[in-house]
Amino acid sequence: MLTGFSDEKIVSLLGVHSIWAKRACREILRRKRDFIPLLLDVLDKTIKDPSDEDFGAGDTHIAATLLLAEMREPAAYPKLIDLIAFETDDVDALWGDLLTDLFDKILRDTFDGDSSRIPQLLENRSISPWSRMMALKAWGMHYYDGRISREEIIGKIRHLINNVYVGKFSKDDEVVLSSIADVVCEQRFEELIPDVKPLFDKEVIDPYLIADYESFTASFSDSRYAAKDEHIDDAIKDLQGWRWFDEAHWTGGGDDEDFDDYEENDSDGIDESDRNLWGKIERNAPCPCGSGKKYKKCCGA
Repeated sequence: MLTGFSDEKIVSLLGVHSIWAKRACREILRRKRDFIPLLLDVLDKTIKDPSDEDFGAGDTHIAATLLLAEMREPAAYPKLIDLIAFETDDVDALWGDLLTDLFDKILRDTFDGDSSRIPQLLENRSISPWSRMMALKAWGMHYYDGRISREEIIGKIRHLINNVYVGKFSKDDEVVLSSIADVVCEQRFEELIPDVKPLFDKEVIDPYLIADYESFTASFSDSRYAAKDEHIDDAIKDLQGWRWFDEAHWTGGGDDEDFDDYEENDSDGIDESDRNLWGKIERNAPCPCGSGKKYKKCCGA
């Protein structure tokens, strides 16, 4: 428990990349209702100025997003759609690898029932193709979860293929069209096979994703090629996988070659007694060792 800290301070700790961020996550998950408005506020401030890191601790919005997804908070959904509706460079700066690693599951777990937002995003061909790709995958999972009808998603995918993604295709368009073919396979939308075939004829489907039209049609009867039922169930573990709480890693002092041993030998990912992981501590803050004393009168003495 983080005694002596305001709730606002606890949220700001999410981006410090040390043991304090992990403790902040635990406290937030312990008192979810108290923190949801503050986490949503982090997203609002990021929307208002995505380049402004002064409101929190740099990439606080990433940890806040994962926590909101674990909490299944639908109020986050429209904000998260807004936060991927940028060109590639801006999306990369905001999300890094989290976009392609986890964002489809994040959108799945925060869905608020409004099925109009993703089609609007997909029709904007200036938005990052990776944003559109992950939105497509999330959209497919909304159908998988029974949140939108088969008729609705098939009709809108058909509209994208035949009315939106037409004319001269860019490399970005090819990413999205390949993702459409992928989602059609995963969700078993057999009705769309005739609509997808011309995309193979035009050679706009990534062969590394789906080799050819024959492989595409064969995948519908292959149980290995189906949607995976995955959620954000443990935000701390997901952050752990990125070494979020390892300050040395984020400041350039970590050794990536040792990452496998780091995960295998420490299920928690960090040794909370290791003072090198504590980061900068204010003298009047509670001591990270858990003694209950102020830092200046305990390990900081």
